[in-house]
Amino acid sequence: SSHHPTEFIRDLWTTITHGKVWKGEIKNKAKDGSFYWVDTTIVPFLNEDGKPRQYVAIRADITERKRGEDQLQASFKEIGDLKAALDEHAIVAITDPQGKITYVNDKFCAISKYSREELLGQDHRIINSGYHPKEFIHELWATITRGKVWHGEIKNKAKDGSFYWVDTTIVPFLNEDGKPRQYVAIRADITERKRAEEAFRESEELFSKAFLLSPDCLAIARQSDRIVIQANEALCQLWGSTPDKVIGHPALDHLHWINEADRLAFTQTLQDRGECRNHETTFRMTDGRLMDFNISSRIITFKEEACVLSVMRDVTERKRAEAAAARLAAIVQSSDDAIIGKNLDGIVTSWNAGAENLFGFAADEMVGQPILRLIPPERHHEEADILARVRRGESVRHLDTVRVRKDDGTINVSVTASPIRDAAGKVVGVSKVARDITERKLAEEKIHQLNAELEQRVAKRTAELKLSNQELEAFSYSISHDLRAPLRAMGGFTRMLEKQLGGQASEEARYSMERIRVNAAKMGELIDGLLDFSSLNWVPVTKKKTSPANIARAVFEELRPELANRRVEMEIAELPVCEADAALLKQVFTNLISNALKYSRDRDPATVKVGWRKEKSETIYFVQDNGAGFDMAYADKLFRVFQRLHRADQFEGTGVGLAIVNRIIHRHGGRIWAEAQENKGATFYFTLGNHE
Repeated sequence: SSHHPTEFIRDLWTTITHGKVWKGEIKNKAKDGSFYWVDTTIVPFLNEDGKPRQYVAIRADITERKRGEDQLQASFKEIGDLKAALDEHAIVAITDPQGKITYVNDKFCAISKYSREELLGQDHRIINSGYHPKEFIHELWATITRGKVWHGEIKNKAKDGSFYWVDTTIVPFLNEDGKPRQYVAIRADITERKRAEEAFRESEELFSKAFLLSPDCLAIARQSDRIVIQANEALCQLWGSTPDKVIGHPALDHLHWINEADRLAFTQTLQDRGECRNHETTFRMTDGRLMDFNISSRIITFKEEACVLSVMRDVTERKRAEAAAARLAAIVQSSDDAIIGKNLDGIVTSWNAGAENLFGFAADEMVGQPILRLIPPERHHEEADILARVRRGESVRHLDTVRVRKDDGTINVSVTASPIRDAAGKVVGVSKVARDITERKLAEEKIHQLNAELEQRVAKRTAELKLSNQELEAFSYSISHDLRAPLRAMGGFTRMLEKQLGGQASEEARYSMERIRVNAAKMGELIDGLLDFSSLNWVPVTKKKTSPANIARAVFEELRPELANRRVEMEIAELPVCEADAALLKQVFTNLISNALKYSRDRDPATVKVGWRKEKSETIYFVQDNGAGFDMAYADKLFRVFQRLHRADQFEGTGVGLAIVNRIIHRHGGRIWAEAQENKGATFYFTLGNHE
């Protein structure tokens, strides 16, 4: 309504934002422009940090009261002569039109603690507490100077500095011109009522907050029929319901006792003693869940009726934790491993049966003793390192070490140490597990001995293999020279025979001599192929990052001069980089592309494609042509030495090229295969052992 000053609103907000209740009267403006008055109480509800999380404003319409006060002012003119009687009952003061005090009764002096002489001639600022804003005082004076009665509650300050409240009615007495000639203020001491109201509000607020916001489940039910008449938010959430479905309904609509004898015992104790505290039991909820609760109940009088106030605390998780802890304790005690607890100073705090069996010490011999009792002196540094790491929140896993038994013997153990933390996450101790690894150590020693023997055997076999390779090289050299010499002799003698016979040689003789030369040449090619194939056994494979696409392009460029009179369509895709021996990979592409060009020479155009594809985690390269193809029934012969699927008069060759390719691919850890149809081309696939 803009009636109240900025300071009034600021005071209101300052009060409630400090978590205090504000009470006062506020003039508001309705939608139609009319004004109305409300007596207002604003209650802050605080969160866990003590800060307001919401405000509840409770108002009462006092518009009619305000109007009544106006009427009351008119009535004061008629009862002026009753002032003497009022003096006996009320605190009375009379002021002139300027507000100067002209009369005070004894009650005024008593409550203000000023003498009559100190008051007369003063205005009411002498008892101003500073509690009310200037606008409040301004409104008061504006009301009475207009000849209207003012009524309200005022907080004043006595001479000794104490404060008191008075319910005040100020009646203007008007002269013949309708102007105030004096003001009669009639007051009633309401200090105690104000204190009581404030105490009641604080108590009510405290109870309301404690009841509604308690994390425990709170309910008030009539004793006669167990109908719930009050329930807090925690209870409604637990029951998965809303207040309107909880309040006004029997409590047993939402939970049921599992044990009838337990329910009867609880009820009987409550009836006999009027209360039953810390009773733990299990309920079945409406959704079928079983939950454990700690219940404290007592009979109270609420709204003049016997009721039962119950406080229920969900202890389901605690019960489960206790059960889990009991199970864990049983597991720890039954474990064959030594499970030891110790503090950050290395003092043993727990010792299970496994530790007794492993080290020979009973629990009462070790609990309270330093763990160093189990550690050989030369290994004491291990314990210092373990404690330092655990203090930093780290774990030590599978530390193979040696520990001392009660009988002074030693034992090989694997130690794992982990930090123990409290509820705040602070490291407060160490959990250590020690496992006997004597058998494992014996096995490792045996493996070590076997490995040493194996290394000796490998060295011996390597030497033998080296000797075999040397012999194979010598054999290859012998083939290269000893077999070639007769072939050269056959060729030389054939040419000499042709020269001696000249034109006298018969047609049959010339044919025979030509066949001798051709077969000798073919024998030479076979020897070369065999040597090439054999040499792959001892040629080292040096893998490095290699571009297959660049190698394939280089191979095609080297073969291009042989394709001068042919129409060939060559497609080389961007092949993935691989780990391979570049020289050997070039031999693979040379043999495969040469074959593709050879077996497609009857096609116009001949098409050769070099590509790749991905299957799962494997890269597969391929060389494809549209040539003669082959019958897949004989595909198993493709990669054998000197095995060919076409006649020599159709396509030249020795049958060694694919065998060489196969040997190179296998030495890379890959595989090779082919797919074809007769007269519809062939595709050769290979991998290089390049699994991701």
